[in-house]
Amino acid sequence: MVSLYYALPKEKESDCQKFNMSVKLIPDKMDADEMIFKLKIEVLYKDKERDASMSILDIGLLTGFTVNTNDLDLLSKGRARTISKYEMNTVLSERGSLIIYLDKVSHTRPEEITFRVHQTMKVGVLQPSTVSVYEYYDQRHCVKFYHPERKAGQLLRLCRNDECTCAEENCSMQKKGKISNDLRTEKSCETTPNSKIDFVYKVRLENFTDGLSTDIYTMRVLKVIKEGNFDVGPEGKERTFLSYPHCRQSLNLGEDKTYLIMGTSKDIHRDEQHQLYQYVLGERTWIEYWPTDAECQGKEHRPTCLGLEDMVQQYELFGCQQ
Repeated sequence: MVSLYYALPKEKESDCQKFNMSVKLIPDKMDADEMIFKLKIEVLYKDKERDASMSILDIGLLTGFTVNTNDLDLLSKGRARTISKYEMNTVLSERGSLIIYLDKVSHTRPEEITFRVHQTMKVGVLQPSTVSVYEYYDQRHCVKFYHPERKAGQLLRLCRNDECTCAEENCSMQKKGKISNDLRTEKSCETTPNSKIDFVYKVRLENFTDGLSTDIYTMRVLKVIKEGNFDVGPEGKERTFLSYPHCRQSLNLGEDKTYLIMGTSKDIHRDEQHQLYQYVLGERTWIEYWPTDAECQGKEHRPTCLGLEDMVQQYELFGCQQ
């Protein structure tokens, strides 16, 4: 899903009239077969005179995550207990999540509640979840978002100047290893109910800029193999490609290197203010290293170079036969 908007999403401090709260998801064990995080919640009552009476923490769990109930049992037992009790899937919870009861919340120092959560299942696009706190007798909620890879659980957004693209999808990955020449050629003319390859470019990465929420790749279009209807005449010109910082490793793009990029017009946006086109490097984008002329003479890259040349010739002679 990709949409364009101009207002950056922000948590409203005005929503937290009664409490200050911070929520952090801290990596604890990151094995290939098991990922465990610590969910650390700190909450402080804002009243200058008194502590909050019985209060509720309503914790929405991320999809595919489960709570370590042993940790919660330890927090709720003994003299040094930090929570009164906890419940799962209760009427109080709008999402059937985890409810934690606190006897009080201090107004002088933050209460800390930390427990482990286990990622038991991976999902394609993991949406942020929420933690809310409120007094039992005064249900004005303070809500915070959280997510393993996003500050404050914010929506994934790609920003340049004052314009942002909200793009909730998976990373694009640079194609590696032995790639079928037939598959590459078929991809250049792919048309499905959900996606159509509109452009095929040979590009060179001129510059990379590391932004706060956005990686900006400035590419020069060296050759237009297939031109879409949206961005007309880009050959020889620079174009901006946007991606997420957490996708940098899977893209693995290097300055002054050349790539084959194939994508859909859904991932092209026009910056009307600056009269520029911006491309999103999303899960639909095909990215493949295009070897240099010298590399094409060697055994390692020769098959790839022949396949790339064949794809170009096939399209120039016959176009897409649909």
